[in-house]
Amino acid sequence: MVVYLANLSSGQQVYVENHGTQTAITLISSSSGQQQSQSTSFSTGTWTKPPVLFRNPAGFILQIEATEGSRFVRLQVNGISTLNEIPSLNNAEVVPLQQVEKSPQQSMSPMQPMKPMEPMKPMEPMRMGDMEMRMSPNMEMRMGNMQLRMGSIGEEKSSTGRFCSQCGKQVSESDRFCTHCGHRLTPA
Repeated sequence: MVVYLANLSSGQQVYVENHGTQTAITLISSSSGQQQSQSTSFSTGTWTKPPVLFRNPAGFILQIEATEGSRFVRLQVNGISTLNEIPSLNNAEVVPLQQVEKSPQQSMSPMQPMKPMEPMKPMEPMRMGDMEMRMSPNMEMRMGNMQLRMGSIGEEKSSTGRFCSQCGKQVSESDRFCTHCGHRLTPA
């Protein structure tokens, strides 16, 4: 495989390569932090001469001489297009093409498979002044001498045997207010 490269303007390059009877053209535009490329491929037959790149006021014209005849391709910032007619190359400047070993597609390494996600670490307690909140294993919030706990339904039963006089739900010994209805509890 034969590959040629030319710098068209600041941040823009063209790669031209011959794969047997196919000619592939890749236009790469690079700017700060990003890169765009566009490619086209068409049947030309085997090249009989190296490609020639011209610059004229309308842009860049690539000439390919191959067994199926001469082909002309217009290269512009916004695309690659084949020309049906022979363009006027009077006063056109020849832009040097250099032979390189790899095309941009060959130099890209294949993507590696993604690694499985690591399990998340438990959340650290959140603190703000005298308020503290924990999220695991159940939500618990403390502020000063007040405390609120939210757990699973099976956790409602505690070994204290103390109940709210308003709603009848079980409360812990340290609770000053019922966590279910908010009723002020009498000290035990």
